[in-house]
Amino acid sequence: MRNTVPLRRDTNSLTEGPIARGIILFALPLLLSSIFQQLYNSIDAAVVGQYVGPSALAAVGSTGSLINLLIGFFLGLSTGTGVLFAMHYGAGDYPGLKKIMHSAAVLTVAAGLFISVVGVVFCRPLLRLMHTPEDVLPLATTYLRLFFSGTVANMVYNVGAAIIRAEGDSRRPLIYLVISGVANLILDLALVAGLRTGVAGAAIATVAAQLLSAVLVVVRLTRMDPAYRLELRHIRMDRLTTWDIVRISVPCGLQGSMFSISNLLVQIEINAFGTAAMAGVAAYSKIDAFAYIPVNALGLATSTFVGQNVGAGQYRRIQKGLRLCLVLAIALALTMAAVIALFCKPLLALFTDDAAARAVGQQMMLFLIPFAWLLAFMDVLGGAIRGAGQATAVTVITALCICVFRVAWLLIMLRFINDLRIMFLCYPLSWILTAAAIILFYYRGSTLRRSIRAEPAQ
Repeated sequence: MRNTVPLRRDTNSLTEGPIARGIILFALPLLLSSIFQQLYNSIDAAVVGQYVGPSALAAVGSTGSLINLLIGFFLGLSTGTGVLFAMHYGAGDYPGLKKIMHSAAVLTVAAGLFISVVGVVFCRPLLRLMHTPEDVLPLATTYLRLFFSGTVANMVYNVGAAIIRAEGDSRRPLIYLVISGVANLILDLALVAGLRTGVAGAAIATVAAQLLSAVLVVVRLTRMDPAYRLELRHIRMDRLTTWDIVRISVPCGLQGSMFSISNLLVQIEINAFGTAAMAGVAAYSKIDAFAYIPVNALGLATSTFVGQNVGAGQYRRIQKGLRLCLVLAIALALTMAAVIALFCKPLLALFTDDAAARAVGQQMMLFLIPFAWLLAFMDVLGGAIRGAGQATAVTVITALCICVFRVAWLLIMLRFINDLRIMFLCYPLSWILTAAAIILFYYRGSTLRRSIRAEPAQ
């Protein structure tokens, strides 16, 4: 790192102290944050499903793939910024941290404005391209246009939260998410259940809550260590720092887009089966996301842990922490899968009272839940590789094993067997391929593995 100074060690550092305690204390707020974020995203679906009807639930649920497609790439900014910030933080590079902070601020606002314009202008033709049924199209268009109007706030929260976590503080982003999640629930009930504003009210509630979380994050960024905190008068793009952020962020964004593209193609096929199938998949997808939450939290924790320790040159510590994260991720994924399998019916009833939609959701559960533990290898090992700076490799693996495989599967298999179960099967098969490829790359091609083997045992 350039221009390094001694790092003031504090409770935010993951480069010293007991590994298990440090990772767990860091990952626990991330876990709770993910739960609240998923609740945050599920509130709209649950409220409109109960108070408006299956068409409204289908409209809100079916927009998820398109939202993730347009936002997912630029949310790579949060991952890339977080990884780079963690590396410089672990090395004690305060001047570098300051440049990252202010360059990321410019990139974040620019990306948010770009997505807002594209989303608002092109959401209706994109929904038609997805074969959205005519009875759902007006509601989905209304929800999307309002949602995309708040994209800048969404981007600011995610990138800002990634910087705060990269410093080692995962508690404050959780607090901000809880506050905004409660605000979202109150506004949803007031606008949708009380004033009967339908999907428009749900979208307005979400945008308002995102704006609140963004304000809280920005306030925190301006109150971080004076050596690198956000200062509005210093916001400008440093050319070399911006290139470093883009170099790591683009592969992360492409990886997110790969998932979104494949899910979008699956959604297009689901739309062809009608409103009940759309509503059932939307309802179960909200529930299934909870099985992914512990794995995702540990994947994020692994990226920060590895990034800080790569900066500090502590590779044996990384090896121990990575093993711990894998064991925890698998155990938690299996536990969450068991809970969802046991309570799937009452959970689906929270979203819809339509029997046909609930039957589709239960069928989807049978295909996905048994393979949820594979996500541990995808997220934890993939997070470790990204944290060490090799984001491109994980992106290529994801492109081939997720996007290309799912597209090929849908194009070929549905022509012979036009059944929802064929679509559901593409998820676990792609997880198997991706997990196997990431494991193989970690042991055969990753610089992280070579660095661990090269460091003498303590």
